[in-house]
Amino acid sequence: MRAVSGRAARRRVGRALCALFALAACVSNPYESYRREHPDWDGDYAHEGASLEEVVAGLYAPAPSEDGRITIETIELWRAQGEIATPIDFDAWRRGNAGLPPDADVIVIAQRSCKAERGLQDLDAKRVGYYLLPGLRLDGFDDYGFGKACTVKNQFRAARGSTVALEHAAAQRVAIEFGKLQLDVPQLYRRGLAYLEAGRVLEAQAVLTTAEPGFRLASERAKESAAHSETYAEAARLRAQLMRALGVKAVDVPTSGPAPR
Repeated sequence: MRAVSGRAARRRVGRALCALFALAACVSNPYESYRREHPDWDGDYAHEGASLEEVVAGLYAPAPSEDGRITIETIELWRAQGEIATPIDFDAWRRGNAGLPPDADVIVIAQRSCKAERGLQDLDAKRVGYYLLPGLRLDGFDDYGFGKACTVKNQFRAARGSTVALEHAAAQRVAIEFGKLQLDVPQLYRRGLAYLEAGRVLEAQAVLTTAEPGFRLASERAKESAAHSETYAEAARLRAQLMRALGVKAVDVPTSGPAPR
């Protein structure tokens, strides 16, 4: 047996440790791994046609400002086959051992939190989003991001065609695991417009009925504060836009006194 000098042994151990640390970094930080492989990537991931790798990398992106910290609380991958969805081992997928064919339909569900400090005030927000990837390419999503001071930003792209079944499956899975999502009135109207853009007229019409009680409440609270007034003004603008698009005559709601019956 050939003897190994102490210096050579140390070099071997050093190389092994470097490889181990590099592997750990790869597995634990999808954002940095994707950036290394795609140096021209601008960080945008919530767009039609994004790959599964790009979506996951974007979800692990750092906060846009130094005063915030974004953490992935939960991330799940599901493969949909007909009406059955089976979980995909996330770590196995990162290692390339998930065995996903190119035509696989995948749902990503991610719960992220943001924490920040503003003076003596601690700010935090937590949201759950889902991403629909028929054929491993993004087609629909309910994406929540965080801006400065953990302000919440939402982008919703309604599914089209056969991907609608994936959307229903994702929404059901989110409701089971995280509870029903609470949407404010402007957000509801934005979803109605997104449904209409996707050609889903019945769902856009349903939004008008669903959002009306909240809109009337917003009108009553509009004079309570500047924030309530802004929320009502935005809701009124989006409501009128959705009504015009659907060919429904808009009816104004007074901002004081009892709501009309």
